[in-house]
Formats: sequence, C-alpha cells, structure tokens
Amino acid sequence: MSKLKIKNGQRKSSLSDGYLRLSQLLLFCGILLTGVFMVSSAVDTYTRFMKNALLSNCEALTANISEVYINKYCVPSEEISSLMQTAEQEYDYTLYMYNDAGLEVYPHKDENCPQLTVSTRALIEPEAFMQIGYFTKDAQEPQLCCAFSFFVESQDGTLDKYYLGAVSNAGALTEYAQNLTIRLVLCLLIATLLFMLLFRLCANRMDRHFDSINNVVQKYAEGDFSARAEIPEHNSMYPFASTLHRMADFIEQNETTRKNFIANVSHELRTPMTTIGGFADGILDGTIPPEQHTKYTRIIADEIHRLRTLVNSMLNLTKFEAGEMQLHTKNLDVAQLLIKTVLMFEKRISDKKVEVEGLETASLMIRADEDLLFQVLYNLIENAVKFVNEGGTISFSMFIEDKMAHIAVKNTGEGLADDELSKVFDRFYKTDTSRSQDKTGLGLGLSIARKIVALHQGHIVVKSVKGEYTMFEIQIPVNG
Repeated sequence: MSKLKIKNGQRKSSLSDGYLRLSQLLLFCGILLTGVFMVSSAVDTYTRFMKNALLSNCEALTANISEVYINKYCVPSEEISSLMQTAEQEYDYTLYMYNDAGLEVYPHKDENCPQLTVSTRALIEPEAFMQIGYFTKDAQEPQLCCAFSFFVESQDGTLDKYYLGAVSNAGALTEYAQNLTIRLVLCLLIATLLFMLLFRLCANRMDRHFDSINNVVQKYAEGDFSARAEIPEHNSMYPFASTLHRMADFIEQNETTRKNFIANVSHELRTPMTTIGGFADGILDGTIPPEQHTKYTRIIADEIHRLRTLVNSMLNLTKFEAGEMQLHTKNLDVAQLLIKTVLMFEKRISDKKVEVEGLETASLMIRADEDLLFQVLYNLIENAVKFVNEGGTISFSMFIEDKMAHIAVKNTGEGLADDELSKVFDRFYKTDTSRSQDKTGLGLGLSIARKIVALHQGHIVVKSVKGEYTMFEIQIPVNG
C-alpha cells in the first residue's frame, strides 16, 4: 500500500506495519507461552531429580544405621554422629534423627533442630515426606526437606522406630530457574529482533507491490484502464492484481459499449428527426405543394412510428437489464404461435417467392410468456424474411430434447461471416450487408430476443455459413 503523507510530513502506517505489529505480538506471546512451559517443565524435572537424589541418599544412610544396629544391637551415639557427619560432608545435607518418642538423637541439644511434632509424624508415617520451605530457624534461602520413618531390630527381637530428616539448600534450584528465565528472555528478544528484520525485508517487497497496485488503481480512477501492475506470477498478490486487471478490462469494455450505445442512439434518433423536421418545414413554408401533403405526412407518421418503436425497445431493454420485466407464463402451443406469426409476413414471403418448410408439426406444448415469446419469434421471422434470397427457403424445426424445447428458424441467403456471429446480439449492431437491405431496422431486436429467452432460463444460438444460410435456434425449458 502506498506510503501516504500527512500534513506534518510523517508517513502514515502502511498495511505491512499493521501486520508487523500483529505478528510481533503473536510471536512474542507464542514464544513466551512456550518458554514458560519449557522453564516450568525443566524446573519441575530438576526438582524431582533433587528430591529423588535426596531420598536415595537418605535411604542409603538408614541402611548403614541398620547395619550398625544389627552388629551391636544398639545405636551408639558416637557412631551415629560419625555416620551423620560423614553423610553431611559427602552430600552437603543437614541431618536430623529422632527416636520413637520424638526426642532428637542427632544432633543432640541443637536449638536449630526442627521439633518432631505429632502432626509432623502423621505426615511421615504413610510415606516419605518431602517439601520445599524454611525448615530451620536460621534458614536464609528455601530448603528442600526429606523426612521418613524406618525400623531397626532390637536385641530382644522388637522393632525400634526412628525418624530421619534431611535438609538441603534449595538455592541451586532457584538459581537454575533464574538462569533458564534469563535465557528465555534473551531468546525472546533475539527471536523478536530477527523476526522484525526478516519481516521488514518481506514487508518492503509487499509495500512495493501495493504501491504498484495503488498507482494502477489511481489511473483507473482517472479513466486510464490500460495501466497494469507488474506483479510476478509466483507472488501472493498476483491473483488480486489479475482480478483487478480483468475488472479494468470489463469496465473499459462497458465504457466502450456505453459510448457506442449513446452514439448509436443519437444516430438512430437523428435520422427520423431530420426527416420529420425537413418534411414538416417543407409543408409549412409551402415548399411541398398541397397535393403532396398526404404523401409526406404519411412519411412523417412512419418516422414517428419508428421513433416510438425505438423508444419502446430501449425501455424494454432497460427493464430487462434492471430485472424489472416479469414473466406471465401459461401453457401454449409453439407450433400454432409460429404459424400465426408467419402468416403476418405472408405478402412479403409471396412477393419474394420464398418457400416455407417445417410448419407441418402438429403441436409443441411448453410453458412460457406468450407475448414475450411472440416478440422473439416475430423478430427472428422478420429477419429471415428480410435476408432470405429471392426464391429462397425459410425452414422451421421444433422438437423436445432433455426437457428443453428447440425452436429453429433458418433462411437461405447471404449468411454471416465468422467474425459477425459473436456480434449479432449486440445492441444496434448491423452487418454491412444488412445496412443495405434493412432501412428500417433498429439493431435492437436480437438483443431483446436474447434477454427474453434468458428470462425464460434458456438461451439462443446462431449458426451460419457465409453464402449459404443463417439459422437462429431458441432453447428454453418445456416447463418454464
């Protein structure tokens, strides 16, 4: 999109800037959520590892204590102290041991030693108790505590219960979480910066394409429909540009059609108006003698009739295009309607010694608007009579196939060239041959006929061989 300027000289945000901000936000949220999940998972895994190591070491220590007890049938305080001190130095733990009465066995008389209360023992009894918190009075950092009960066999065969507690500094766990968080933030910043750089490079290309399209659109707004945006076919903007170009071609074609329509209407109106004005002035100023007034008044009446026909045809055409024409369908016999229409041209057919074929069909029943279908048939038969050669043939055919009624009108004669076939339904179009043979036609009949057939959900086609024949075929649904 074009980088428009505002009054203070600053650039308005382009479309890519909006996409950039949205993408940055989505990327930031995605990386943040992923990072938080990964950090949380890593800290949880590391915490389980520390807890398992603490529990495993404490279980090994109780096994040593049990071995001393078995060998000496007691737990001497000096050996307990030695085992505890060795374990504390090796594992960097602070150890506490209590007897079944809740009295501390190690370290003896330590005022920082956590008391083994009834509630604490209730937590320990089912299984090992493990938690992170502040368990000693002098604790400065969170501690990882493990406590569980174990039994040793006394000399008389009874089992003596003891409780072992181990406290480890959890600072390493906190440090581990902090380091992961710092790495997450750094990765987040680096990824965002890299994304901004890469997206800006891509956005600049996208902006150039938008600028190209915007310039083309501005030219279209100024009436220049020849401009084209240079967008590579592999680019995602190519379909949009291609659609824009087709729209421009369509508008240009419509504009050309509109201009031609105005020119043709002006021409068609000017001719009868000139005739009417000239003859009326001649009668009024005496140029035309009184004995010829009737003759020229009739010509004026014919030209007025021609003008009325032109205006009515244009109004009907406008109604068709605006979708205002309504069908009033009923069951009707096309064969009878065709015969009635042909009889209206009996004298002209006889004058040109034309042979008529194909009206022997007994009946062809369809559901359609009789008045509108009559208008179509009248126009096709009128053209066939105008352009059939002297002593030629006009033939008709009617049949039903796949629930479609086919009604064809064919005349021998000059025929149409290949380049004329696609234009015969255009408004005001006349072939060079027809201009010399048809002095009164308006060039609207076939255009109206096609719209009437389309209104019946059908279509009309033309076939012709130059110098041989021309055939128009109507195809409409039997049941309307």
